[in-house]
Amino acid sequence: MKNYWAVILTIVLILFITGCGLTKLPETHLIEEESLPTASPEPTVQPPRKGGELRVALTAPDILNPHLTQSRDMLNFLGLIFESPIAYDSNHKPIPWLVEKWETSPDGRLWVFDLRKDVKWHNGENLTAEDILFTLEALQSGSLNSFYQKNIFENTNIVEANLRGGDPYTFFIRLGEPSCLILDILTFPVLSKSIYQSIENIANKNKDQLPVGTGPYRIDTDQPDDESIIKLTENKYWWGDEPYISSIVGKAYDTNDEARTAFQKGEVDLADSSIVYANTLISRRNAGHYKYLTPYFEFLAFNSSHSLLQDKTIKKAIAYALDRKDIISKVYLNNAETVDVPIQSNCWLYDSRYRIYDYDPNKALRLLQEEGWEDTDRDGVLDKIIDEKKVDLTFSLMTNSDNDFRRDSVELIAKQLETIGIRVEIENVPWEIMQTERLPNGEFDAVLTGFNLSVVHDLRFFLHSSQIGEGLGNFMAYSKPEMDWLLDNAARAVTEEARWEAYQEIQKYLTQEMPIVSLYFRTGSILYDERIHGIDHISEWSIYRNIKDWYLIK
Repeated sequence: MKNYWAVILTIVLILFITGCGLTKLPETHLIEEESLPTASPEPTVQPPRKGGELRVALTAPDILNPHLTQSRDMLNFLGLIFESPIAYDSNHKPIPWLVEKWETSPDGRLWVFDLRKDVKWHNGENLTAEDILFTLEALQSGSLNSFYQKNIFENTNIVEANLRGGDPYTFFIRLGEPSCLILDILTFPVLSKSIYQSIENIANKNKDQLPVGTGPYRIDTDQPDDESIIKLTENKYWWGDEPYISSIVGKAYDTNDEARTAFQKGEVDLADSSIVYANTLISRRNAGHYKYLTPYFEFLAFNSSHSLLQDKTIKKAIAYALDRKDIISKVYLNNAETVDVPIQSNCWLYDSRYRIYDYDPNKALRLLQEEGWEDTDRDGVLDKIIDEKKVDLTFSLMTNSDNDFRRDSVELIAKQLETIGIRVEIENVPWEIMQTERLPNGEFDAVLTGFNLSVVHDLRFFLHSSQIGEGLGNFMAYSKPEMDWLLDNAARAVTEEARWEAYQEIQKYLTQEMPIVSLYFRTGSILYDERIHGIDHISEWSIYRNIKDWYLIK
């Protein structure tokens, strides 16, 4: 079978401080009253029916292997073919998938997983635990550059993984320290050991290798010889409920603009939008859009060496003084959702009790005045006597100049803080300089930046003191023993209840001690033909999460 595509898109699929133009991930779309849809975007006008073909746009696809692709579109598309031991439900909670159940030892160090026994590969062979262990070993090797490799490669907490008692349908993982994160780690797509046989064969990037998975759809080997499309048909061996849609065709386009134009022309039925104003560009009749939260988290970070900006009262005042809805409206065209913690509101770990800092400039000013800040010289800037010297409440705010959204946002932030007597000096710095010089060297007062948060809920990477240093995520040099303990405690939690309680304590700490000022999560949009029904609770890395419930009306 010939290569499907030659165009390669390299996007950033690992956790990083995002810069403008470095990624093809979606920008945002409208969230009304700051709530995401919890049901299908349109009411059902016809009952589900079997049959039909769904055409989807794939922007710059590269390779038919979920552990080698660097394209988000391909990662989602290949999710129709490959499946994982553990999956996420609509609230991003780990649930059994290829794994039927698991048990944990009392000390939380030994995890035993029992597989479903009714799962077959597309070629009719049975899935076994050896396939899962083979894929895990490949990711541990660090040779694949896989999206799923980050939390597995060099993970010293995974001490041993093997079959239990030689049972091909049961495997165990032994950990050095108790941790619930092993469930998140096991969300990787499983590859067939009998097909790939070695890690080297996985990594050779052979594009002619037909993908063989266990998912609801498989490659249609009878499709026309056309390198611009790939056709999927139903997998007759699939263990789940039979999907309504009979076939799915992925059509390749070089750019997002080309994919969006193809949608407008009716060449495809669905396209994942990556622009902030997607709703304003829909000119196609009978077309709609579905909004979803992305993992793009924007926030204000503060240099730990700046004495004023380590005062939590000042940071609380900043949070109250920021009209984030105004920023979202003017800069993002209402395409983001405000939060006070770095946890998405549709996540099972999120607690709405810690949505605290609504816009209240009077309260912000009152907090500062209670701490002795007054405009004694009538220059519009609050001041205070500290160590027998008059100190103005002023600081510099840096962001990357090549990001239009952030550049416009800091202008509004400066104006909003000025109304309560805080003077902000704006610094627009090229991303490369920020990333390689200013942030690592601590040459900033405050910075507007963001993270593309991992699917694994673990905030230690940018708030734990162990992550201070060159190349690590805690560029703020934030170091508090209580914060470290809370983060470690959450990672060590074994039961759902313990994990949930640990994250409540983390959210309480974040909103009281204010190591950062959380701003918002950006959103994305799926553009779809209104013949498609059943789309529900999708996420950026799982567009087709409930594909078995999708159906096409006449």
